[in-house]
Amino acid sequence: MLRRLFLILAFAAAANAGENLPKPDRVAADATPEQVALVKEGVALHDEGKYEAAIAKYKQVLDQNPWEVGALFELSFTYFASKQYEQSLETARLGAQCRSASLPGFYVAMANALDELGKGKEAIEIYRAAIKQAPESRLLYYNFGIALDRAGKRAEAKTAVETGLRYEPKHASSHLKLGEIYAGMGYRIPAILAYSRFLVLEPDSKRSPQALEKLPQLLTGSVTTGKDDSHININISDNKGLKDEGDFMGAEMMLSIVVAADFMVKSKEKVKEVTSPFEKLVSLYDSLGESLENSKPKGGFAATYYAPYFASLVKAGHTEAFVAYAWQAAKIEGAEEWAKANDAKIKAFLTWTEAFPWPAK
Repeated sequence: MLRRLFLILAFAAAANAGENLPKPDRVAADATPEQVALVKEGVALHDEGKYEAAIAKYKQVLDQNPWEVGALFELSFTYFASKQYEQSLETARLGAQCRSASLPGFYVAMANALDELGKGKEAIEIYRAAIKQAPESRLLYYNFGIALDRAGKRAEAKTAVETGLRYEPKHASSHLKLGEIYAGMGYRIPAILAYSRFLVLEPDSKRSPQALEKLPQLLTGSVTTGKDDSHININISDNKGLKDEGDFMGAEMMLSIVVAADFMVKSKEKVKEVTSPFEKLVSLYDSLGESLENSKPKGGFAATYYAPYFASLVKAGHTEAFVAYAWQAAKIEGAEEWAKANDAKIKAFLTWTEAFPWPAK
C-alpha cells in the first residue's frame, strides 16, 4: 500500500513539474501462460460490459506481475470505459514507464483520461510530447486531431490527422474524421475525396451512413433551382482563403456543370428518364476524376494525397466499380445489378486500390 501511494505521489509531482510523460525506462515483464489467459478472460468480460469483473482479472495478474503491460493496458482501457478516469490515467502512467509496443496506446489513454477530466489543454500537451517520442505513430496523430478539434483548434486538427494518414493510408477513422473537418471548414472537394476514400475502406459498416449522409449534398449542393425548374442557380464558392489544400476551382466548376445539365434535362417536358441514379453518380465521379487529372491541383495535402488517387482511379477505368463497391450501403438504384454482372471488374478495382502507391511522409 505504501509503495502504491509513493508511486501515485511521484507521478503527481512529475506532472506538476511539467514532465508530461513518464520515462519509458523499465523493461516490460513477460507474462506467464496463466496470466495471458487471465487477461483474455478480462477482455471477454469487458466486451460483455462486466467492467468490475474484468478489472478483478487484470488486478489478479498485476498482483503477481506488476509490470505486465498487457494487463496494465487493458486495465486502463476498462477503467476508462467505466468512467473511472483518474484510475485510467494512473494505470496508463504506470504502463508508460515500460518500453513496449503499447507505448503510444498508453499515451493515448493518458490524454483521453485527461480530456474527460476537463483537462483538455494538458491532454494536448501529452500528445505533443508523445509525438516527439513516437513520431511515426498514426494512432497518436489521429487522437491528437480529435483532441485539437474538441478544443476548437480545427486547423491544427486537420494537420494532425493528415500527418497520420501519411504513415497509415488505410486508417479508415482518419479519413472519416478528415472528411468531417474539411466539410466543417468549407473545403468541399477535399471533403468529397476524404469521405469517398473512407467508403472504399468501410463500404458497409455501422459508420458508413455518416459519410453517405454528407456526400450527396457535397457532390450536388452548388446547383439549385430558382423560382421554377427552368431556372438553375450555380453557386461556385470563392475560396480564396481555402487554397492551402490545393486549388480545386476547376473540379468545383466541372461538378456544377454536370449537375446543372441533369437539372436542365429534368426541367424539360416529355423527356423520358434514361439514366439510372447509379449511372449519374458514376458520371459525377468521372467528371471529378477527369478534372483532377487535367488541372493537377498543386500544394496541400488533399491535392498531393487524395487528388492523384481519384484521378488515377478514373483514368484506369474503375469508376463504375468504385461507385458500386464504395456506395453499396446507400442502395443506389442500378448499382447492385451492375455489381452482380461485373464481379471481375470489382475485384480488379480492389486489387488496384490495394496496390496504389500513396505518398509517404
